[in-house]
Amino acid sequence: MYTDLDGTLLGRGGSVLSDHGGKPTLAMAEAVIALNRARLPAVICSGRNAIQLVEITRMLGWTGFIAELGAVFVRDRGSEVVYNLGEWPADAVPAGMTPYQVIEASGAMERLTEAFPGLIEYHDPWHRNRDATHVLRGLVDVAAAQLLVDEGDHPLIDIVDNGIIHPWRHTLVGVETVHVYHLIPRGVDKAQAVRADLRSRGLDADEALAVGDSLADLKMAEAVDLMVLVANGLDSPAVVAEAARLGNVVATRQRQGHGWSELAHMWLKATR
Repeated sequence: MYTDLDGTLLGRGGSVLSDHGGKPTLAMAEAVIALNRARLPAVICSGRNAIQLVEITRMLGWTGFIAELGAVFVRDRGSEVVYNLGEWPADAVPAGMTPYQVIEASGAMERLTEAFPGLIEYHDPWHRNRDATHVLRGLVDVAAAQLLVDEGDHPLIDIVDNGIIHPWRHTLVGVETVHVYHLIPRGVDKAQAVRADLRSRGLDADEALAVGDSLADLKMAEAVDLMVLVANGLDSPAVVAEAARLGNVVATRQRQGHGWSELAHMWLKATR
């Protein structure tokens, strides 16, 4: 199972011990334990950075993960780290630089903040310590934002909407529904990353499922047999429209972590 974290496995505030409303719960922790006992493998596929995910996988009792929306692969708790740069040519990252620094040098963020004043900013503090992508928050027209990103000297950068978040603080102006966005090397997405990870494990698409809540997560439907949306994903009309277009997407009855737990227990029941 390939799983998103925020808005999916985790509840309000990014906690495995809180539900979508912030009420304490053991549902997700108990579901994780049940999967671990049954030796059903889960791989985090998240927009978070590798430093965060090393600790999260360790606490959940898992090992490998896919970070930064597919741009960074880490296996065996950090013993192997691989950049996944999609359509970028081999010489796209000069010696001594990271993909993150290449995107920074493109000036994409400066153009976005100038065009959308008060509507987009870095997702502080989670934008720090990143290797390959930039993470932002706000509310902008993604198509218009992409045109601005394309104006730079490095045309192979995409802006991707990774769903609705509930930051405890921000400096946005007049934004009630906050989305998280990523500036990412073109050609990289969760589907491409999951396909590569399955190949490395000697598995086929029909041996995998995925769970998430956003448009970026729905990309995984192209790489697995079954894609599951937790119910809060249906709050987004764009997610509903894309899910309807795909032929292998279902939704849980419950939201966020309780929806994830619902799926986990159904998976356990099916394997028995």
